[in-house]
Amino acid sequence: MKLMFATIALRFLAVLPSLGDALVQKVAGTSLAGGPFGNWTVSTNESHIISMGRSIGGGDDDEYWTSSKPDSTDYNDETHHAYLPGSVEALLATAFILMIASAPLVLAGLAEQELVRAHLIESLALIVWLGGTLFLFTNVLKFQSAHWEGTRPLTIVEAVYLLAQILTTVGYGDITPAFPRGQVWVGLNVIVALCLYGSMISEVIGVVQDRLQRRLGHGPVDEDPQTPLKRWGQEFDDRAAGVKKSAVFFVVVATIGVLFWHFFPGENKTWLQAIYMSIITLSTVGFGVMTATTEAGKVFGAFWMMIGVAGLGALVTSFIEFMMQEKQFERHSEQHDNTHFQEALDACVKSGKMNKAMFLQYGLMITKGTTTEDFDRIHARFGKLSKTVGAGGRASEQVVLRGVVLDEEGPFGNGK
Repeated sequence: MKLMFATIALRFLAVLPSLGDALVQKVAGTSLAGGPFGNWTVSTNESHIISMGRSIGGGDDDEYWTSSKPDSTDYNDETHHAYLPGSVEALLATAFILMIASAPLVLAGLAEQELVRAHLIESLALIVWLGGTLFLFTNVLKFQSAHWEGTRPLTIVEAVYLLAQILTTVGYGDITPAFPRGQVWVGLNVIVALCLYGSMISEVIGVVQDRLQRRLGHGPVDEDPQTPLKRWGQEFDDRAAGVKKSAVFFVVVATIGVLFWHFFPGENKTWLQAIYMSIITLSTVGFGVMTATTEAGKVFGAFWMMIGVAGLGALVTSFIEFMMQEKQFERHSEQHDNTHFQEALDACVKSGKMNKAMFLQYGLMITKGTTTEDFDRIHARFGKLSKTVGAGGRASEQVVLRGVVLDEEGPFGNGK
């Protein structure tokens, strides 16, 4: 039974290309009515339909997946100078690539963190992905676009322009893979790109959260011994400073985009079109109605998208930070400060005075939010680990030996 079924299947596959050709000749140019999708007309482009039929049947003309036709020679003009090794746009595109490749290391430096092996692995993975993607985009995969006729690989400028759309998720859709194989590869590339840059975004969020906690929580103690340990109520004075700076930066970047898209030769958007394009692009909506039309516009757009989208992210983050501080400010009251101050005094003042140890406890309570329960736990632990020393006429005291701390409190001790 299985042998009979296999024989029938093989014979069917053998005649499938001829059936596809016969079907095309039968229905090409005819109209069908009453079908499940209403009235429609079969395309008369026989070569395209035949190639699709043959690809299903395993024919040689496999244009459904890729194209063996010559690449398009329709390229947009770039700016060349005799003293430059390449076009101005290509050199700027190369600078963009270097900027992307060094992003993890730059971010680690800005975050004032020590570079660890994970940063190096992340940078290496990013370089491998970036190099492989650029090679595919400029040598292997074929793209279609309203910017040129036919299908062909991308130039370095076009590849950078498309990469910027991928990394910022703007996705204009003005440059797309021409065939399904390329579409699959680009789809996988998008997933890898978002995973790699998702790690960087997570690191950015971590930096922002640390700064947010320092602002909303208890800040560092003022180093000037002439000033109070805590400036009551003054931690909310500059709560709007961050959002103001972020708003100014975003407006400047958006304005630069508006001016470029309006005035640059070859772009020449109207004022309203330039404003619309700037807002839609930097918000990552990217409808694609307005896109760059010149090579200079594409390489400018790559930098502009990366900086502008990051600026919008900073604006949104600072706005969230501002709103959280504003809510905390509205909950804040002098009575709350007085209560907190009185609790610290009651816990640390003994017989109307504080010694150095109690003043240290008081400082931690009002500046770091340490509670009396925290200190009770520390005191109880000290009593457990300490021993009395100082016999033979000397004043005795409770101390914890260094070896005991290593054994009981250290990461490799008995108390882990």
